[in-house]
Amino acid sequence: MLKLSALFPIHCNDRAISHVFFSVCKEWQNSELKARMVVPSCDSPCRGSHIVEAIPTLLTKVYYRFPSWPKNEAEKRFIKDFKDFDAAYLWPGISEETVKSVSKHNKPIFYERVNSYQRQAKSILDRAYFSLGVEPQHLITEETIHIEEEKVKVVDFLFCPSPTVVTSFQEAGVSEDKLLLTTEGWAPERFPNYQFSKLPSEEVNVLFLGFACVRKGVHLLLQAWEKAGIKGKLTIFGDMEPAIAQTCRHLLKRPDVVHFDYAFDYSSAYRQADFFAFPSLEEGSALVIYEAMGHGLPILASPVGGGGVVRDGIEGIILDPYDTDAWVEGLRKLSKSPDLRAKMGAAARKRALELTWQQVAARRREQILQKTNRLPLTPANR
Repeated sequence: MLKLSALFPIHCNDRAISHVFFSVCKEWQNSELKARMVVPSCDSPCRGSHIVEAIPTLLTKVYYRFPSWPKNEAEKRFIKDFKDFDAAYLWPGISEETVKSVSKHNKPIFYERVNSYQRQAKSILDRAYFSLGVEPQHLITEETIHIEEEKVKVVDFLFCPSPTVVTSFQEAGVSEDKLLLTTEGWAPERFPNYQFSKLPSEEVNVLFLGFACVRKGVHLLLQAWEKAGIKGKLTIFGDMEPAIAQTCRHLLKRPDVVHFDYAFDYSSAYRQADFFAFPSLEEGSALVIYEAMGHGLPILASPVGGGGVVRDGIEGIILDPYDTDAWVEGLRKLSKSPDLRAKMGAAARKRALELTWQQVAARRREQILQKTNRLPLTPANR
């Protein structure tokens, strides 16, 4: 049995990015691979024998008054007994010093990559903000890029959640042997009332769900929607970046554009939609894509937004996010064809059922065991 110690640097509440960490690691509790999860703190439903909270429960409020303390405590707790484990699984946000400290143990380090290589991401995002006439509002700097490069030098393997992420690191000169192509996943049990066979209506409801920001290409979607002249509404469900609110003010005031701030229970948004639009410019592999597919929604997305799991012409339509005419045509095509939506929606649902967290974690487990020489590489699990 391989004993893996996993380190996640922020509070784990089984939502957003911590949902990925928790969903994968909780599946690694068997005779082949047993994972211990070290976190600063977590919500009570996450607690169990396999999770270690670095901060005493009674002191949580004190520690979170100081932004760096929780992460520092988690890193110290992780290093304290890492010698008793066979491999490490590290997440972004961990300090460069801790990654280098772990590497001194000469044990395999698996490093999660949530997004593409930062230098490439910065170039993509700078272009997008400048095209809107606003200063870039992302957090990628030359310093954060340097830190990422130093971490990548010492880790052994990078979990890349989409082909786009793999390519970004290949182009940065990272050895292909280090790059492990994987996916994200979804939890059907979180959506007990899902609906994947919506009756057609005269007016369509096109859904974007997520942080409505420049990175997700929301401004491009709004521009295409205005030109498409579709009978229906565009629903934007999620918190909105000021840059979008400012530069797309006139488009957001359209009567056929509806905006809802993020809410914890968003399953109804999927159930009420006819198809999902996601023209993301920079992405790893968005969880909302898996959830939308699980609800039987056909997907209209950019190559990055599709995350490598949406196949053009099967589960949806893949388009260059900057090709406004193509997006206008794509919006019209799905809006006017209930039969096409039904066909693609059924394919999307079938595809999503192959991408539950149990299945994703099982495939990642095989990759870990192969790379640590605990599992023979055969044609069946190659």
